[in-house]
Amino acid sequence: MATPIFRIDSRSIIPGEWGDYGDILQHGMASHSPRVGGLLALERTGPYIPPITLPGIGDVVLNSSARQLLESSGLSGFSFLPVEKVLTVELRWEKWDLTADEPPHFPDSGEPEDYILGQPDSPAASAALGELWEVLVPDTATILRPEGIVDSHTELRLDLSTWNGADLFRSNSYSSILFTERAREWFSNNWGKYVDFSEFPTK
Repeated sequence: MATPIFRIDSRSIIPGEWGDYGDILQHGMASHSPRVGGLLALERTGPYIPPITLPGIGDVVLNSSARQLLESSGLSGFSFLPVEKVLTVELRWEKWDLTADEPPHFPDSGEPEDYILGQPDSPAASAALGELWEVLVPDTATILRPEGIVDSHTELRLDLSTWNGADLFRSNSYSSILFTERAREWFSNNWGKYVDFSEFPTK
């Protein structure tokens, strides 16, 4: 029987969903600014942050307590790099009515990212976030791609013969971290409120 492999997705902690507005508030952004000295450059709101966030394509960020928990998991295939908090905007959105159909406040521009961009940096909110850590996972497997434009990950195939057996791993032809069944279960048991998974095709 084929070994099941999974990709990680975000799960909204906002019952009202709020679309891209909710995503920006929950996860922030790490793809808007270039890395700083090789470190992930994070722009987000504070002082609240969930223990695990996915601020950019393929990025997984943990707070310090979540890092300690993952370190004790027995899972393999990862290390950590500190995150550079380049902009932290004080916005206590977690105190809003999260069950409402839409946020009570929108950016003046109407663009979700402008909850953050163009707003003043708050050293106090940044300090309250504590140290943040990028989950660093090397490329250790090959993913086969069809010719031409790929519309969905379902068109890709992981070549299991190239996988090194790690619980977390990547391929240089696919941006997101991939997870074994053991890793998926562990992440779901500990952070299922914040993340979800879907099966990734294999060969």
